[in-house]
Amino acid sequence: MSALPAGLKPGRDVTVQGLDAQGRTILAAAGGDPQMVWTPTREQRAGLRAAKAVRIDLKLEATEGQLVGPALYADWGDGFSDDSYTRLKAGPDGWFASLPARSFQLIGVRLDPSEGECRFTVSDFKVTRIGDLGQDPRGLRGAAIQAVKPLLGPLRGPAGALWRRGRALLQGSRAPRGGGDAGPAQATYLHAIAVARNLRSPHFAAPIAAPITLPADAPKVIAFYLPQFHPFPENDLWWGKGFTEWTNVSKAQPQFLGHYQPRLPADLGFYDLRQREVLAQQIELAKGAGVSAFCFHYYWFAGKRLLERPIELYLADPTLDLPFALCWANENWTRRWDGDESDVLMGQEHSPDDDRAVFEDIARYIRDPRYLKVGGKPVLVLYRPEILPDSKATTDRWRDQARAMGLGELHLLCTTAFGFQDHASHGFDGIIDFPPHAIVEGEITRQVTPLHANFTGKVYDYPVVVQSKLDELTAVPAAFVPGVMPGWDNQARKPWAGHAFHNADPESYLTWLSGALKHAEARHPRGQAMVFVNAWNEWGEGAYLEPDRWFGHGYLHATRTALAAYAPRLTDAHPRVAEAQAGFVKRTEAVTLLHLFYPELIDWFAERLAASTDVLDLMITVPETWGEADLARVRDAFPAAHLAIAENRGRDIRPFVETLRRARALGYSVFCKLHSKRSPHRAKGDQWRAELVDGLLGGEAAALALRAFAQDPRLGLLASSEARMRIGDPDVMDNNRAAVERLAARMGLKPRPETPFAAGSMFWGRTEAFAPLSDLTDAEIGFEPELGRVDGTTAHAIERLTAAIVARAGYRASFEL
Repeated sequence: MSALPAGLKPGRDVTVQGLDAQGRTILAAAGGDPQMVWTPTREQRAGLRAAKAVRIDLKLEATEGQLVGPALYADWGDGFSDDSYTRLKAGPDGWFASLPARSFQLIGVRLDPSEGECRFTVSDFKVTRIGDLGQDPRGLRGAAIQAVKPLLGPLRGPAGALWRRGRALLQGSRAPRGGGDAGPAQATYLHAIAVARNLRSPHFAAPIAAPITLPADAPKVIAFYLPQFHPFPENDLWWGKGFTEWTNVSKAQPQFLGHYQPRLPADLGFYDLRQREVLAQQIELAKGAGVSAFCFHYYWFAGKRLLERPIELYLADPTLDLPFALCWANENWTRRWDGDESDVLMGQEHSPDDDRAVFEDIARYIRDPRYLKVGGKPVLVLYRPEILPDSKATTDRWRDQARAMGLGELHLLCTTAFGFQDHASHGFDGIIDFPPHAIVEGEITRQVTPLHANFTGKVYDYPVVVQSKLDELTAVPAAFVPGVMPGWDNQARKPWAGHAFHNADPESYLTWLSGALKHAEARHPRGQAMVFVNAWNEWGEGAYLEPDRWFGHGYLHATRTALAAYAPRLTDAHPRVAEAQAGFVKRTEAVTLLHLFYPELIDWFAERLAASTDVLDLMITVPETWGEADLARVRDAFPAAHLAIAENRGRDIRPFVETLRRARALGYSVFCKLHSKRSPHRAKGDQWRAELVDGLLGGEAAALALRAFAQDPRLGLLASSEARMRIGDPDVMDNNRAAVERLAARMGLKPRPETPFAAGSMFWGRTEAFAPLSDLTDAEIGFEPELGRVDGTTAHAIERLTAAIVARAGYRASFEL
């Protein structure tokens, strides 16, 4: 006789009918709401405590009728709430599902075998823990709450609801009242209007000016790529004529106060991937950020391809020269886009013949010289191994086919999607972490202010998730390939029910990517380290590196900055730099302090500085990322100049502060601050630089400036009237107030709305007048990592405080040059 699995008992609308010929217990699901409940033993409860998630595997088979929508609910201490609902998914060995933790203790699991009447059997019910939440942050209070919950029995649901209602009332009583806030709806509306008028995030970044150069053995960043942004017949049929991913993206709306929606593209616009020039522009952006390859999602359904047109266009055009790989999205194409099997639009038909056929097609791409290889092996990714009938047999077939075709050995990877972990026994060389799957840390749904009564989604705090994912890397297997995401928000695809990772920004993403790269480099052979980013362009899921209207190129800059740690770096110990410093001779009392970031402007500055060499010495800083040829050119162009290498942080201001300290130590009394300003986000950035430099050094300007400093010993800053702005001018302080206030407090400054400053950060100055700034340490100043921001950085704050700095030192500022 085959009894029911231990701990699993029939509940509402389920009855035991007896045994069948094989000795299995036959159960009947009546109309209504058939349920079965699994209750863990004390030992099982202890083993599941503080699990990050649990995976349920079971065998469920209809003997009469049909299983319709089998699902699970988990009781994490608040009953079998709708928040814990998940549909069961069909796998090769039965049904399975992963249930993210909602508290530190799993109390039980409810199985809803079918939405309709049927007879069925259930066996091999297995509950496995996934990951570890760590210690309960509530301490003893959390342990007490968890201990009380099971004792409440049927009162647990009402008691929990009463508890939550009381907590909400308490939080409401603590909320600020009155004032000008007319409520979250109006606040959201006013913010939307401001964005429509081109309000940008403080993290908004300009385009990257030049691609980064990385050594061949540096860790690689691979970006998953969605080829969905073009119309095709099946989408026309399923969703309406002309449907593309942009249809969902453009209509998304915010669901809670501060929710970043809609997410709208910037430089590339609402592009169509049938156009070659779009792919070319994407490649240019990717190269600038240091992305090594795109990993295209590849859609094959028993010989039928979907979304193939952009990939075929890429394959046919060798001038699209970024390496690429493929990831077979081997699940059914469903109406919900999340693997839910209930509404299948295009189904898979996995079989040995299908394995061979799909690899025959994939081999066309692997033969391309641009195809991504690691350790000499082509990289092929499978999204979901567990839904193949026998994934080990599939990988064996593919390896045999590759050898027979002369493609050599494969580097086969799968992903952690839907809680999958056992890559080795399924025949894979490694497993890629695929966030946001299985993330449960950092949920803040109850802490946000909803804008819609029907909102049933979840909200997570992105920075908390980042730290949790980095902590996890200490315990992953050697074959684990880190994965990161710049953000996630699928509200566009699931109105009112999406999951959003709130507070995501380029700086937090930089922290995650930097940690992932460091881990990959340490754990994988040299030259074979990879980190996958989800994704390059998943706009419908809020996961993209491409520029948008709020952050600009911020995430591309963050990617570049993370990879810059592996680029060759110049130092002051370089022979050319050491020679320039050793041979430098102070000849005058005044010096030009030039930060020369762009090597293409070497000749431009050489021409403009030539006329002032008799009255001004020259001290130049260049970024650590320059190459040998650029360094040789600057030495040839300025043989008498002092030369120093500057870290690419703090724009031109940090190099200025460092060089100002050197100038003071050498006894210079007056300086002219210049830099190779390009402002790539401005239409006339080069023209602005020319106007600023010519206003300070052109014609008689240098002689007039030196005379002014000689005649007025209290003159501390001198700039042209065209550069003059005030702190109180419109937009000047929108993103800079916090940094200005921090630095003003540090230096004892008293800036006022009428306090002027030299826009563009080029001016004449007296070295002693800037002592309040140059006397600070770098730690006290607090320059951020370089993320390409056009406003809101410490460097921008110092620009606005220049006149206040000289006033603090007892000098005055003039804009009469």
